[in-house]
Amino acid sequence: MIRLIGILLGILVLVGVAVTGSYVYDTYLISSGDDPWLVTVTVDEGASVDEIARQLQEQEVITSAFFFKIYTKLSDSVLQAGTFELAKGMSIRSVARVLGYAQAEEVQVTIPEGFTAAQIGEVIAEALPEIELADWESIVNTRGGIGGDEILGGIPSGQGLEGYLFPDTYRFRMDADAATVAQSMVLTLKRRLAENDILLPRNLIFEGGLTFHEMITLASIVEREVRSPEDMKLVAGIFFTRMKIGMALQADSTVNYVTGKSDASVSLEDSRVDSPYNTYQNLGLPPGPISNPGMNAILAVLNPTDSDYLYFLTTNEGEVVYAKSFNEHVANKYQYLK
Repeated sequence: MIRLIGILLGILVLVGVAVTGSYVYDTYLISSGDDPWLVTVTVDEGASVDEIARQLQEQEVITSAFFFKIYTKLSDSVLQAGTFELAKGMSIRSVARVLGYAQAEEVQVTIPEGFTAAQIGEVIAEALPEIELADWESIVNTRGGIGGDEILGGIPSGQGLEGYLFPDTYRFRMDADAATVAQSMVLTLKRRLAENDILLPRNLIFEGGLTFHEMITLASIVEREVRSPEDMKLVAGIFFTRMKIGMALQADSTVNYVTGKSDASVSLEDSRVDSPYNTYQNLGLPPGPISNPGMNAILAVLNPTDSDYLYFLTTNEGEVVYAKSFNEHVANKYQYLK
């Protein structure tokens, strides 16, 4: 009898050791490997530990729902609701740590260079369900709730954030509001300027005697006129020359900004539209940016290419053709813009 009891105790000890070893391995030592298979796990609000454990086991994130429940009990783990990216074969401790931090769903949003604030708003409103176009327009038009005086301090009264919403690829929480999105874009502009050694004291005067706001305004026009960095520098140089000799910029993009069109060459009627943004009718720069320029356009305005050209046009194929005289420019129009 004593021998039988001893045998039973030995078996229990061995089972205990085996179970303990398995628990320790699953909880602390198991690894998802160098090339893990990721799965998306959504924990519903109010889900019990038992439900979460069974879900994790069914999705093969963990091997034992039982051990997961033991660990969360012993460690007093608090599991959050949300959507999580987990790897199959993670240790229980790693899974519990990830689930301990609520992660709202995110969405990736790409803002093309040269988009206007209104165009950006359409992209944002479509991607983020919490943002209405009216919310976006209110923020970008009034700059309400947007910090960053260092970069926004030179904006004239009545001007919004047009030109200061840096085009890039962003990841936003699905519950982000308009102010958060706009603030991120402004801060990205500030960061990208710093990365290119462009300082921002309010009294800094840039190429051609331009203030920062004027520099961004010209860059926004260059962005809408041509595409390649080389052409941007040449066109920026042409605009500086025109301003220097007292010639109107005559930028079709500024007229399109008023009319809402996207014509490569504006009509005579449109070129006469009454607006301070019409650079056919008004000398110098418009009151503010007409788009949100990328870094190539900004750098082009800061480092323009000098030339003898005074005119340029873009063909239907996207080629930029330059001219030194008005007669040459007219001839190019007849040749390339039929």
